[in-house]
Amino acid sequence: MVVDNVGRILEGLLPGETVLLEYTSYVMPELLLKSFWDFCAEKGIPMIIDDVLDTFGEYLIKLDVGGFDVEGLQGVPVIKIGGSSRTGNVFGIVDVGRHSLDFGYYESIYTRARGDKFVFNPVLGFHKLFLSLSEREVLRLIRNLASFVGHRDRVAVYVVNSDIAGATFPAHLALFRDVATTVMSFDLVETEQVLRVVKSPNPDLRGSAVSIDLWARDF
Repeated sequence: MVVDNVGRILEGLLPGETVLLEYTSYVMPELLLKSFWDFCAEKGIPMIIDDVLDTFGEYLIKLDVGGFDVEGLQGVPVIKIGGSSRTGNVFGIVDVGRHSLDFGYYESIYTRARGDKFVFNPVLGFHKLFLSLSEREVLRLIRNLASFVGHRDRVAVYVVNSDIAGATFPAHLALFRDVATTVMSFDLVETEQVLRVVKSPNPDLRGSAVSIDLWARDF
């Protein structure tokens, strides 16, 4: 089922979901972030961005080069996970150690940033942890993410380069697909960038697709 903009898909996500959004290296995921922000701004939904290893700054630069207004995004609360950039409204920084990620400390920052509100929580650059952590630590990371499924104070969307994650630890990426409540793919179909819902607990969403030619203009 083809829908007219990405907001139609976002409206179908359910509180407590963990969404895996896989994209290939041939598309522009920063456009997804812009669409997320525009949707949340229109609906009055607070957003918190998890910025893994400076990915948020990369997205903002690409959006700016493309002529998009990024002023609103620059004010969004950001939780830094590794990296050196301080782009955006940084609420806290979680160091990525050689062998670990401190989830307890992350949770304390997230709780402070969220307050008592329901939030939309894009996680940018998660695939970079596949490159910087050991196989055992990536497994531990995904197991920890599974414990957040069902937390109804948020919808979390992990935006992951499947070319990188799949080439590094393919079984771990498959496990992430299994853990996620919704799985989406974002890929080049002929000349169009298409976002498609592959798996969802919402039967109205399964099989939904939207072309960037539609939603980049509308949202």
